Amino acid sequence: MFSAHRRCMLLRHFPLPALKQAQILNIRCGSNNSSKNYPYLVKAVQGSAKERQPQYQRPTSDSHRYGEDSWFISSTPKAEVMGVADGVGGWRVKGIDAGIFAKELMSSCSSNAQRPEFDGRNPRQLLIDSFNQLKGKTTTLQGSSTACLVALKRSDCTLHTANLGDSGFLVLRGGKVVHRSYGQHHGFNTPYQLAMPQDNKQRGGDEPEAAVATHMPLQEGDLVLTATDGLFDNMPESLLVRQLATAQGETSSERLQLVANKLVALAGNLSVSANFQSPFALRARANNLNFGSGGKPDDITIILASVAVP
Repeated sequence: MFSAHRRCMLLRHFPLPALKQAQILNIRCGSNNSSKNYPYLVKAVQGSAKERQPQYQRPTSDSHRYGEDSWFISSTPKAEVMGVADGVGGWRVKGIDAGIFAKELMSSCSSNAQRPEFDGRNPRQLLIDSFNQLKGKTTTLQGSSTACLVALKRSDCTLHTANLGDSGFLVLRGGKVVHRSYGQHHGFNTPYQLAMPQDNKQRGGDEPEAAVATHMPLQEGDLVLTATDGLFDNMPESLLVRQLATAQGETSSERLQLVANKLVALAGNLSVSANFQSPFALRARANNLNFGSGGKPDDITIILASVAVP
């Protein structure tokens, strides 16, 4: 039994209809159920590289890259994990493809997410372990990237997240954003990033421990969007929410994929628009930078997921 104070706290955080839904979902997620009856994510991946027009085909399983962006998806009986990483483009002036680092980081996260003991509760530790593992096994890999990991702990339908830099995530319920990440920056357009050591020197990036960790209970029909900054820099949140309205509660992977394709195509078009007042242009102006109007050409990667219950 909850104390009177605890009951009030619950009611304050969960309006009655939401509380009923959560109770129903918790019954379905109960410890007496087998893992096959736990919630799962219906997922769609799409992206485009800034050097090309937005692509509409599904990504191939062996690439996991869009330009300098990379991504992964892991599904086990205990957890569903999704991640994106945005290789920092500044390395190009040194002739280094930071997308290789981003892909290796996501590959390491994917492998560790498959460990039997990982249940989704601590994606920040997953990021820490994966980065340190990558750092320990190679001395030739160069580059840096942001990273965003989100994990559904299936047994209690809780979303756990870890975000470092300016990639991020949104959780939508009933057509509204109920949870989101906030970017970490050292300065305008200089996000936190993980970097490899160079020539036996101390690396200049940030520690994976700096990733911001959050958690929240999910409900059937919630949407979880994970994306690199190519999406968030070019699409205002209000427009993003409108575009995702048709995907709320979607359980068909094919229809969810169509929404993801359309979202990336629109963001790609806005990124090369000369007149659109993009979120990036507005932030540049707020920082007294003469960026002008228009979008920000960039790689775009999204993973769109809908919470479903058997």
